[in-house]
Amino acid sequence: MEGKKKIRYGIIGGGFRAEFYLKAAWELPELFEVCGVVTHYPERNAKLLGLLKLRNYDSAEALVQAHGMDFLVVCTSRGPGKPDPMEDLVKLGIPLLLETPAAFDLEGLNRIYEICKGKEVQVAEQLHAQPETAARIALSHNKILGTVTQVELDFQHTYHFMDVLRRIFDLKFDNAEILAKNFHFPAVEGYARTGVAAQEKILNEKRQLALLDFGGKLCVYDYADSQVRSYVRSEHINIRGERGEINDRTVRWLETNKDFRTYTYERLYSGAQTNLEGFFFRGLMGGGEWLYTNPYPHTYMSDEEIAIATILEEMALYVREGIDFCSIPDACQGQYISLMMEKSAVEGKPVITENQIWAKN
Repeated sequence: MEGKKKIRYGIIGGGFRAEFYLKAAWELPELFEVCGVVTHYPERNAKLLGLLKLRNYDSAEALVQAHGMDFLVVCTSRGPGKPDPMEDLVKLGIPLLLETPAAFDLEGLNRIYEICKGKEVQVAEQLHAQPETAARIALSHNKILGTVTQVELDFQHTYHFMDVLRRIFDLKFDNAEILAKNFHFPAVEGYARTGVAAQEKILNEKRQLALLDFGGKLCVYDYADSQVRSYVRSEHINIRGERGEINDRTVRWLETNKDFRTYTYERLYSGAQTNLEGFFFRGLMGGGEWLYTNPYPHTYMSDEEIAIATILEEMALYVREGIDFCSIPDACQGQYISLMMEKSAVEGKPVITENQIWAKN
């Protein structure tokens, strides 16, 4: 990209998420450079590793010693009962971009906070950087809506949902009263990371409904397990202030109490009919204005890939200028509240969150 300094990073891990960081360098080689990877399963990404002419290193230490990089992206599997490499990685003295979630339980959140306290670490929450989500967050802070006090989010799960909600409400470490309940219904197994199943299979799908009251700011959470990547489960987003609302792709607001405005934004692409620029996503337009313009035009990238490229740039800005985009305390807070949602659903009663150790920052 003209006028932008190249961003150089290494990748720890070689699974599903690592592939997005590899593809960013493949799609935008003038902006991103992967210096090397550390993975025990290089065959999973063999094609991209070959195209990018990347070496697989035996350890993070060897990778860091071999290259001068801006940061490392940590994409290792870190679930319960699995070794967590963060304690050793923070000792390398290089900034770290940690894949989500920050941890899987409250004990893990406390531990990761203590490990990363005072270190250069950010968490790779990318959903806020997807085009439509980015536009909605920006619109939620537009005074045409007034002060946003009500949000309904039915499009992403737990900690991803909480990251977006905190940005819409501009929450810090506010506590909430939470009432949640789990339901289970039959649903056909849909598209997954491995693709579409060869034969139809009926699953017992979990659906969680929750009310979160942040003291005058109310959120309704509605999420089913098959929501993401589903062919038949649509997302729903409603954001309300006293003067207007965003309802999915439609924006409505009052100019005066007797005069209202409305528009529905649309996705615009180049490359149709006689347009010869090539096929790519150009941006979102509504009300005669660009609500979002693709920062990586003339590339064939999905919304998720655009978001990953965006947070790589946000990470580089953090490294160079110290500007957080998702700090460890922020990521811990979002995951903590999502854990309390599940606690309320399991126990069948309201839960009130409390200040945690990271909320002191």
